[in-house]
Amino acid sequence: MKISPALRNLLYPAGLALLALLVFTYIFDPKIDVNGDNCHYYIFASSLAAGDGYVDMMGKATSVFPPGYPLLMAPLRFITASVVAQKVLNLLFLFGAVLLFYYVMLSQGVKRALAFIACAAIIVTPHLLEFSRMMMSEASCIFFIALSLFAFTRLPAEGGVRWRSPWLYIFIFSAAYTSYIRTQAMVVLGAFAVAMLAARRFKELFLFAGGFVVALLPWVVRNALLGLEQSRYVSQLDFSRVWSIVCMLVVQVIPESVLPFFRVQYGEAPPLYLFFVAVVMLALVFYGFWRLKGVRIFLIFALLGNIAIVSVMNSPSYYRYMIIVMPLITIGLLVGLWSVCDALCNGVAKKNFSPWFLLLLFVPAFLHSNDKDKDTVWGLHYTARKPYPHAIGSYIAIGEEAVKCCDTCIVASRKPEFLYVCTGLRGVNVKKAMTNIEILNDLISKKVDMLILENLGSAYTYEVLYPFVNDHPQFFTMLARIPTPPNILFEFHREKARQYLKRYGYLDVEK
Repeated sequence: MKISPALRNLLYPAGLALLALLVFTYIFDPKIDVNGDNCHYYIFASSLAAGDGYVDMMGKATSVFPPGYPLLMAPLRFITASVVAQKVLNLLFLFGAVLLFYYVMLSQGVKRALAFIACAAIIVTPHLLEFSRMMMSEASCIFFIALSLFAFTRLPAEGGVRWRSPWLYIFIFSAAYTSYIRTQAMVVLGAFAVAMLAARRFKELFLFAGGFVVALLPWVVRNALLGLEQSRYVSQLDFSRVWSIVCMLVVQVIPESVLPFFRVQYGEAPPLYLFFVAVVMLALVFYGFWRLKGVRIFLIFALLGNIAIVSVMNSPSYYRYMIIVMPLITIGLLVGLWSVCDALCNGVAKKNFSPWFLLLLFVPAFLHSNDKDKDTVWGLHYTARKPYPHAIGSYIAIGEEAVKCCDTCIVASRKPEFLYVCTGLRGVNVKKAMTNIEILNDLISKKVDMLILENLGSAYTYEVLYPFVNDHPQFFTMLARIPTPPNILFEFHREKARQYLKRYGYLDVEK
């Protein structure tokens, strides 16, 4: 039976949808990740959904994280408090990006089968899946990068600006919005600017720059009026380790992240063969970019710009800050590799090289991982099915006990954002001070009602906080205790502590 062109056009997107459904279901983790960032995003989204503005759980305005991702979360958060729903939304952002990349590749003359395989490879990239199944901003940022690139390919190459074209305004909005999601995505704006400059598209460049300024202005003005810093990343710039970080990104991160053949030990010198692999991979990636004529300048400068930005950060965090360009690297690698293999096959055997052979590169993504980590799809599945470690489980349990005692009180704890998302209990961190007087003043100034001594492995808790409570038993009453591992909840008698410090002249603030 002959398949109609319309149906044939739907087969590959349908295949991507099926693959995404299977992979996302396989690796989905309903647990709240214990890292603080994903909990911050949920808290900000909750504040926006409640109409309280962009504030933390204590009602304090913040600029620590840009507001783009919480804004995307807020409508769903208004409907439901479900963390699982937010995680599903994040995976939908990733799938939407994959579909957009598929059509971008088709617009550049890539064969449907190769475009399908490249997008399938994106779907099974372990590190990308790791961050997409959390409430983290990478997946939504990738979606808006893909949307801006898709809109860019819809702009007329010649004949001037089409003012009435909706694609022009979709392009400007989506590109500008990437910087609202992740500050590092400013490299996307720079890459588009270079691409338009190289193509002598000066009118679009002028509109693009103006649109970005207009889009960014509300955030800048808001922070200025509230006396908040514009970006916390400025203080993290460090130019002393640029070369070593670039080598780490190119030699270790890119091979290990995109092709799951390789295992690296970050912080150690990479084996010599990885240098050869990295050079070959990078050459293939840039050759693949070059083959995508209409977007080649953008792709090249987006990758180079991201490497440059990460290389001057004080905490490059290994592969984390390369997540948003991993799909671009995968596309460039597969297009470049197929182009080289096809040229060799045509030259030697007078036959075309089938892109389906490239699927073999990603078989290791599904193999069992010896150390059961997150470097493979199977490893992600394994960690998703594991319960919380006992220490985290006990920490959540002591938080639930605190809610029973007082659900409106402020509790000082090790991971207050995580505790808030799990229990709804507002909290603060304990200042890492070394004297009892400083700690008491900190608890008083933050209006703490309860204190949790947790068992999450913090040396500060064992070495400072436990002795501190033992030294001042008159200010603390034990309310609950989880025995294994031990987590203890204390009531903090704030007024008694305030009078004590005031009597001896140690009170810093009259609160």
